[in-house]
Formats: sequence, structure tokens, C-alpha cells
Amino acid sequence: MIKILLVIVLITGLGIAGNSIISNAQNTTETSKINIEPSPVDINKIVKDIEPSIKVEYQSNSMVVLNADEDFLLLLNGTLTPFWHAIDIVKENGYSLKEISESGMGSKGNPTRFYAVLEK
Repeated sequence: MIKILLVIVLITGLGIAGNSIISNAQNTTETSKINIEPSPVDINKIVKDIEPSIKVEYQSNSMVVLNADEDFLLLLNGTLTPFWHAIDIVKENGYSLKEISESGMGSKGNPTRFYAVLEK
């Protein structure tokens, strides 16, 4: 009888400890979730209204990514000025320029595209 009671107490104790470990793991997982909320200012609309040839690839509260096609800009404007102007527009809304990069080879099948990453 005492052996049965000890086994029940041992199993119950392990169950409580096991629940505690699972509970702690669940709390850790919940606190490491990333919550991305939309920016309160619609940068896409602002840029599109002023510089329609520039695309807003991504926007959040902390980051904006702009995209410009070199051939398109040079054909329409003869310059990349709309891209630089769009960067200034985003900077006026509290973002800072962190990086500019390009992709492509400047060919018809692989045109050159410029990307600007701005962060708060």
C-alpha cells in the first residue's frame, strides 16, 4: 500500500514538474514573436502621388524599401532624379537612408534596378 502511494506521489510530482517546464517553454515562445504593424503614414501613396515611376517594395513602422528601374527612369526623365526625390520624400517622414543597392546587368532580360533601404 505504501509503495502504491509513493508511486502515485512520484508520478504526480513529475506531472507537475513536466507542466512547469512546458509552461516555461510556451512563455518563451510567445515573447519571441515578431509583431509587424503597418506604418501609420502611407508612404506608398505619398511616393506614388509625387513620383509615380518609383515603387515602394516594402513598408512598415521601421523600414521602407524603394525600387526604381534604371531604363524606365532614363527613358522617361533622362535621369535618376525621381529615385533620389522619392528617397527625400521618405526621409521627410522620419526615415534615414541605410543602404542603396542595385541588381541586374543593364540588359533587356536583366535590367538594372536600384533599391533604397530606409529605416527609423
